[in-house]
Amino acid sequence: MAKDYYAMLGVPKSADEKEIKSAYRKLARKYHPDVNPNDKAAEGKFKEISEAYEVLSDPEKKKLYDKFGSNWEHAQHFTGGGQPQGEGAHFEATYGAPGGFESIFEQFFANMGHEQGQPGVRATPSRDVEKVVELSLEEIDSGTKRTLTYQSPDACKSCDGLGVVTRNTAQKCPACKGAGRVKTVFGMSQPCQACGGSGELRVETCPTCKGAGTVATTKTVEVKIPAGISEGKKLRVPGKGVVGTGGRAGDLYVVIKEKPHAKFRRAGENLEVDVDVPFTVAALGGEIKVPTLRSTVSMKIPEGTQSGQMFRLASQGIAKLGGTRGNLMARIKITVPKSPTQEQRKLLEQLANLEKSKV
Repeated sequence: MAKDYYAMLGVPKSADEKEIKSAYRKLARKYHPDVNPNDKAAEGKFKEISEAYEVLSDPEKKKLYDKFGSNWEHAQHFTGGGQPQGEGAHFEATYGAPGGFESIFEQFFANMGHEQGQPGVRATPSRDVEKVVELSLEEIDSGTKRTLTYQSPDACKSCDGLGVVTRNTAQKCPACKGAGRVKTVFGMSQPCQACGGSGELRVETCPTCKGAGTVATTKTVEVKIPAGISEGKKLRVPGKGVVGTGGRAGDLYVVIKEKPHAKFRRAGENLEVDVDVPFTVAALGGEIKVPTLRSTVSMKIPEGTQSGQMFRLASQGIAKLGGTRGNLMARIKITVPKSPTQEQRKLLEQLANLEKSKV
């Protein structure tokens, strides 16, 4: 007969964890074998309430029990982790199925609308999702927003991600053919592992997800990206990952990737930029224009500046988290006329003569 674990503990189905624990402790003190020595009735009652508490105190077992009643153990076999001891040999010997217990249920669920080999009841886990966002240096410097649209395999709402729903009417268990018991390879009889000995199943393939347990859900999330974030950093958006059984949802993690820039280079917390300087200005000193991420600034260089020499422009680099800015390092790249005019050539020849250079 179906066991009513709530009735065994004397609590309503709406009872929370604290009420269930309190009721069990009260009954355990009353029926404990140490308190009732040689009392078989009390011993049996103690075993019943212990069994009830074991199920109702475990959130996953309780969820399955609340959903499938006396067939909760059948669902647990598919959800949890491994075959009960010896069941493969028992079912293979009894029914001649080449794959044992697992094949029996593959065939059973195939008849309920599953494809051959597709697993049966499995809880859908919540999972985190990662999405990569590429940002330019200008976006990192000023901060920006991104609207992300993506698909998430969320738990089906109709079956809570289990792939099966409770039937209105019971179906005869195909493993034991409704008997509730099966024979082992040694000819002994034992309770049917598939239906928990009840001889019937009250589950069927979920019509919404067709037994998959998940439904592709389109999600759109706007993410605010703060100024100064660096490559490889992750922004967490709570509850925007994959929704699993029980409504628990993972998180969305936005991974920052920095786009290469045509002009600027990262150098730790600073930026580097090459600045073309005419050789006359480098030789005599003067004022040059240096580009930044936001505008252009003027910078003075001394006479005799050499190619490759670096000059630091304080706080003219990229923004950092917290509101400060790094520095901009201007690397001098001396340029010469590609096609000098006659006047330029004459002056250069005079300079060469002064330097006793052969040209």
